[in-house]
Amino acid sequence: MCGIFGYAGKPGANEVILNGLKRLEYRGYDSWGIAVKHNGTLETKKDIGAIGDIDLAGQKSRACIGIGHTRWATHGNVTKTNAHPHKASDGSFVLAQNGIVENCQDLKTLLLKKGHVFKTQTDTEVIVRLIEEKRKTEKSLLNATRTAFLELKGRNTIIVLASETDQLIAVRNGSPLVVGVGNDEYFISSDTLSFADRTNKVILLKDFQMVNYEGGSLSLYDVSTGKKLQPHISILDQKSLAIDKEGYDHYMIKEIIEQKDTIREAIQYTENDLLPLVNAIKDASTVYTVGAGTAGYAAGEIAYFLRKYGDTPAIELKSYETDSHRDLFGPKDILIAVSQSGETADTIEAIDIAKARGTTIASIVNMIGSTTSRLSEFAYLSRTGPEICVASTKAFTAQISWGLVLAHTVGESYAAGTKAVYETAEKLEGYFSDELLDYIASLAQKLKTNEHFFVLGKGANYYISLEGALKVKEITYKHFEGFAAGELKHGVIALIEKNTPIFVIVSEDEFKDDMLTAVAEVQSRGAWTIGIADQNNDLFDDHIPTINGGAADPITKVIPFQILSYYLGVALGNNIDRPRNLAKSVTVK
Repeated sequence: MCGIFGYAGKPGANEVILNGLKRLEYRGYDSWGIAVKHNGTLETKKDIGAIGDIDLAGQKSRACIGIGHTRWATHGNVTKTNAHPHKASDGSFVLAQNGIVENCQDLKTLLLKKGHVFKTQTDTEVIVRLIEEKRKTEKSLLNATRTAFLELKGRNTIIVLASETDQLIAVRNGSPLVVGVGNDEYFISSDTLSFADRTNKVILLKDFQMVNYEGGSLSLYDVSTGKKLQPHISILDQKSLAIDKEGYDHYMIKEIIEQKDTIREAIQYTENDLLPLVNAIKDASTVYTVGAGTAGYAAGEIAYFLRKYGDTPAIELKSYETDSHRDLFGPKDILIAVSQSGETADTIEAIDIAKARGTTIASIVNMIGSTTSRLSEFAYLSRTGPEICVASTKAFTAQISWGLVLAHTVGESYAAGTKAVYETAEKLEGYFSDELLDYIASLAQKLKTNEHFFVLGKGANYYISLEGALKVKEITYKHFEGFAAGELKHGVIALIEKNTPIFVIVSEDEFKDDMLTAVAEVQSRGAWTIGIADQNNDLFDDHIPTINGGAADPITKVIPFQILSYYLGVALGNNIDRPRNLAKSVTVK
């Protein structure tokens, strides 16, 4: 959720850190801060809202070392005071954190009794004061940080900048941390995208590992024992990725339109690439798919595909409810984890639960070098490139495209899966016309005063109804709910009143008649019916045309909701790329 970025190397640290933070903006944040060391002192700048340009240390930053942070508030309000980094009482170091200190109250009570004074509402300040307490007996800042970290409960990653020497310390547990190795410079960050424009050489830290930069060199340690480790440098197959709107008003609309290309990229796996997982699935007792939020709905769609096209017993689970299935996992099962960042705390915990029972782990994520990939026996990438808008669009369709091809391959028809996706991609080339976009924008203007909306789907479109509703509520802050069409008569219909907007997803499939019956039922009760369908129908008050994608039809049916979400958010004046309260990389539970 939060973003950590540290830099040590050459003059200009200020600019490097700001650029790194801006490349972390996609994770979501509500405040930010930066600290650099210059002439033996630490200069800091903290603010709420969007990251701004500053010149700490003057003359376009003469500093060679510093840290930055983007905060997504958990403990304490969104204020400059609560923003990171937080400074030691004597100014000897500053610290930023990603995670939650679960034993925060107990530690704070203990530290208050020892005379420590707290200036913020954050759990992060508890770590700062705890390190100060440890420094009373520990000779070095490194050991004080290490021993303090061992007393923290929960998933936490921290970075510390010292004022006494050119020293950076960073420790990982749960929340992500990677080190970029450049030419006489180092980058310490929450993910590789933040420095992908500078280097592709990385050290991927494991939990309870610590790095220490001092005297121009970097060392790696085991936090539990304090023993020095030999770092392993990996070369990531990641291009120097520019982050640019390319003339679009927002990243979201750019990323929506990119789907005509990204769904192709997602299936650039040969049949041989998929066969190890395919064979494991064929031998499995049960396949579980797991994720949260948009990735959870992608997991549900993948499970549907595996049942329909792969004749496989596949069950979708919510990652944050996986514990209730703990005793059902076994060595003959497979869990397929779906995540955009690959760092989703709930999903990683689900993986840990399944692995403890001997279950095989597979994954589809969009971030190279992520924790989820490293925990997987079968790791695949959705290959969409950076997705900067917090609300996911192209990653979702990429992951279900991969899932469709996987399912067809399990069903011994790899060619049918790839054909469906490629043909859909070709049709999408002409779909995003000015005429369509203008029509959806005008519909958004008509809808913007309504507060309650419902989406109905069935079969392959059930999870699309859930994801479509989620996408619109994320950007508009309106009450959008998706339902299985069959649920309508079992209570949902009580919510329908005159002019209630009801979106109905209709594909040219075996459920078409059922869906048209549902349209008639809500229309007879005064609903404003909006068809998401290939063909118009007299039962629709409004119709958003779609493409018939055949087996890949769910891709074509979710895109209108993405576009509507965008234009409705614009009409309401909302922050499209960074909607309130949301984070793409949810690294806390």
